[in-house]
Amino acid sequence: MAKLCTVCGEAASKYKCPNCEAGYCSVGCFRIHKSEPCVSSADRRAAAQSSSVKTEQQHESSHNSNIEEEEDDEEEKLHRLTLEDLKKLDNSVPVKKMLTDPRLRTLLEAVRQDSNPIQSIRVHRQRSDFEQLVQAMLDATSGHS
Repeated sequence: MAKLCTVCGEAASKYKCPNCEAGYCSVGCFRIHKSEPCVSSADRRAAAQSSSVKTEQQHESSHNSNIEEEEDDEEEKLHRLTLEDLKKLDNSVPVKKMLTDPRLRTLLEAVRQDSNPIQSIRVHRQRSDFEQLVQAMLDATSGHS
């Protein structure tokens, strides 16, 4: 079973934050996530390591963890929006058409300026026009159009 987006909690998380590895489902949710400071996984590991004395077993575990981190970094790279993805969004006729709707643009601006954008997105994802935009963006970047 796929993990849910850590921002909206409704869609499957297809991507990971490059800093803290939190899962998110869309560009919109990533932007909301990045609007608040997050703690990098490296900072969390450093804090955990400084609070305890390393034993030989911990050293071995750390070595295995580094191998897993390298694998995670590779997976993470697969989920980042590339320049090509951004160009796909820019060239997406369905996305561009949806963004001409003044009501949807007003809605997106309200979400962007909301003091609690996460809650705002959760509320607005119930709207079919907002959800259609999210799906069109996912389709454009994944090549399912």
